[in-house]
Amino acid sequence: MERGDSSSGEDRISQLPDSIIHHILSFLSDTTYAVQTCVLSKRWRYLWTSLPVLKFSDEFHHRDSDVDDIDNVDGDLQDMCFVNRYIKFVDKVLTLRDNNSDIQIFHFQYSPSYNNPDEKSDRFVNTCIAAAASHNVQELYVKIKPHNDLEFRLLSTCKSLTKLELELSGYDDGDYNNCSIICIPREISFPRLESLCMILKFFPFDDEESTNKFFSSFPNLESLVIVFRGWSSGFRDMNLTISLPKLKCFSFKVEDQGYEINSVIKLYAPSLTSFICNSDMVTSFIVENLPSLVTAEIQICVAASGREKEFYAQRTMGLLRGIRSVKVLTLNFSILKNLELQTDQTCFSRDCLRWVFYILKSFPDIESVSLRISQHHDEPLLDEYREEVKSYPENIRGDYWDAELSLPCMICHLKFVEINGLCGCADELKFLEILLKHATVLEKLVVASDATERDSQLEKRMAKFSEKLLKFPTASKKILIFLKSSVLLDGL
Repeated sequence: MERGDSSSGEDRISQLPDSIIHHILSFLSDTTYAVQTCVLSKRWRYLWTSLPVLKFSDEFHHRDSDVDDIDNVDGDLQDMCFVNRYIKFVDKVLTLRDNNSDIQIFHFQYSPSYNNPDEKSDRFVNTCIAAAASHNVQELYVKIKPHNDLEFRLLSTCKSLTKLELELSGYDDGDYNNCSIICIPREISFPRLESLCMILKFFPFDDEESTNKFFSSFPNLESLVIVFRGWSSGFRDMNLTISLPKLKCFSFKVEDQGYEINSVIKLYAPSLTSFICNSDMVTSFIVENLPSLVTAEIQICVAASGREKEFYAQRTMGLLRGIRSVKVLTLNFSILKNLELQTDQTCFSRDCLRWVFYILKSFPDIESVSLRISQHHDEPLLDEYREEVKSYPENIRGDYWDAELSLPCMICHLKFVEINGLCGCADELKFLEILLKHATVLEKLVVASDATERDSQLEKRMAKFSEKLLKFPTASKKILIFLKSSVLLDGL
């Protein structure tokens, strides 16, 4: 395309079709900028009224507003001034919108920081969501802090929606029974929804029947992400059944969940390929029929002692049995530390070693394993290990001997192993010795230490560790061993 003569004043952008100009404006960070183009010329005067992509953020308006007229106002009153301006702007854009133009993507953020939001704020939120739904919105991204319970009725019959992301923050007043909840209407259906992400802080689901109904209204859902933040978030004492025939990716994460919330989720997803669970097992998972599962990332922290330990351990093992067909498994080993019976043992104690071998036994087809070991301050040195073998052979022989007898059939497909957080203790070395002895198709072993100290005792330990590791016999003929750590490498 030839470059126009700038002296002629030719405006080639204005000559572009509306659809292309709309596409260009969709890359702007906030709809405010798009509205401001109305002053350019008559051609641009009403283009913004039919934008397919709308982005509204109260944080943007707070950061970008001219505060000269309110710079003498402090605290909540100043915040209220910004909020009122934001509400007026959004309301004007939606009111003047071309009713014949659908909304493809709608970003809406509204999290007022002042302490006592009134009903006007909640009405504003409902108006914006209703406007998006009435214009056949396809992708909806909402980040809000409603003062009252969230009503789903405004979206409950939105047939056009394909992607929904909700980030909801409730008001935590310390009363578990007084926080906002999600209210599900009787009639709800999302026939085209393919992706759902819910990030909930102090915002629980409260009714079992309506929650089950909610998660059964997505016949075409392919991706589901649930994140609970705050002690009062989650599913309150529910037995849920989530059956999603087309679901491919599922992620469930819990941050600081309260132990009062104790629920069971039965997940049926025959098309699932990716499973992520980061939980303290207050919410228990029962997963069945996952023939397509390729990757799983499991990070679990459970009770360290007392009667609760066995209860959460059973839940954890139930989850692992349900995903036994997975090809690539990533585990966070904080669970092993929390399940130790003797606090003076390393994080790869014999009790923990049983867990490792049990997990390998539960996944006979596994090809890749990534482990992280939590650091411990009282690790036994290799010399201490040899002294224990000499003085108390019955303490060592039982665990490791049983492990060696059953291990070959467990790891016949294992090709890649990565272990992070090594500290050079005896049980780590023994585990690697058994692994190398029986992993017949292992191609790559990566071991790494997080240690950064340069004291002589640590260097001596890691040097001895690496020296012994590289002398172990290996069942695999094509294995490569990588030791990642300045301390480890210096000892080679």
